[in-house]
This record gives sequence, C-alpha cells and structure tokens, in this order.
Amino acid sequence: MTQLVELHGLLPAPLRSTTRIAALSADPPDRIRQIEEKVTPRTGAPFAIALLSDPEAKVIRQYGLLNAQAAARGRLMPHPTTFVIDSGGVVRWRFTEVDYKVRPDNRTILAELEKLRR
Repeated sequence: MTQLVELHGLLPAPLRSTTRIAALSADPPDRIRQIEEKVTPRTGAPFAIALLSDPEAKVIRQYGLLNAQAAARGRLMPHPTTFVIDSGGVVRWRFTEVDYKVRPDNRTILAELEKLRR
C-alpha cells in the first residue's frame, strides 16, 4: 500500500489530473476502511487511492489472478498485479508476479504511464 501512496505523490502534475490509482483486495469493506485510517495519518493528506473490496474474489478470478495455493488454504488472495489501463479501458501494460515480494518499482510504472501521453 505504501508504494501506491508514494506513486500518487510522484505523479507529475499532468498525470496527476488524468491518472487514477486503485488497489483491489479480497479484504472486506471494514478491513479496507481500517487500512485507509491507518495510512492517511502517515501521509498527512486525504486518501487519494481507491481501495476496492472483492471479498468473494469474483473480479480476482475473472482476471485470472487468484493465488491457488492461498485459496487451497481457505484464503482468497490475488497474485500481486499492476495494470496500466488507458482512458478507453485497454490494458496497455501488466505486471503479475507469484512472489508477493516482487513488485515493479514506481519508476517503471511511471515510465509506462508516460507512454500513454505520447
């Protein structure tokens, strides 16, 4: 979550006005609210990221992101995935990794967002 908050702060002004950042989680809405309440004081600003709740993993499954090993243990959890989607809803870049510790860095994501402006 910290990476997403940092990413929003790194967006150049032109991208900040046209870019929306969202995170999808299998956590229920009350857990999402707890996350927002925990992160907001750290940033000193209103929460600028849409946290989306998918407790039944319907969207997670639809995109093929369900972590089967976690699901076998009764935990609905997606593989970490980052999408860059253009204003027409077309996925222009996707990064999925089964190891939750491996994520694209913000510089990589910003470079992909910049490609949309060309």
